[in-house]
Amino acid sequence: MSLTKKITTDLNLAQLKNFQRWRRLNESQFSLWDYLHRVSRVEVALAYTKLFLPDFIEHEGGIFLKEAFSQDFYEQWKVTLDGDMTAIEKVMNHQHIDDLLPGAEQVGIDNLLYLGEAIAQTWDSRLRSVYPDKPFNVECQEDDCTVVVTFSQIR
Repeated sequence: MSLTKKITTDLNLAQLKNFQRWRRLNESQFSLWDYLHRVSRVEVALAYTKLFLPDFIEHEGGIFLKEAFSQDFYEQWKVTLDGDMTAIEKVMNHQHIDDLLPGAEQVGIDNLLYLGEAIAQTWDSRLRSVYPDKPFNVECQEDDCTVVVTFSQIR
């Protein structure tokens, strides 16, 4: 995914049941930002920055999501994938949206795809910012009933 690629799906507000309930109880012009103002907290927003703008760890030439990296898992995948660093990065950076955020099944697959594309776009931007001399492949794919986001270096 390149920085210029736009998100291909739209946010489906009709499937955001809690937002729609708030909207009915308040006023029809109640916006998504009004909803955020009433139900969110800055502490949670700060935590989300690490999902959208993650930290990375470099290990043996690979680049991994710091939050998801484990030396033990790395060693297991290194053996399983015969040391193919691109494949190791792709599988270790592989994140299911519904595993990261509870309640994903309630918002619909189209909204999960929207969120996955937004995460992929920000990861792409973050990777390019942190590693300007390294090319990356950032992917967002629908997989059965979920959406998966991952990345690997282009070698």
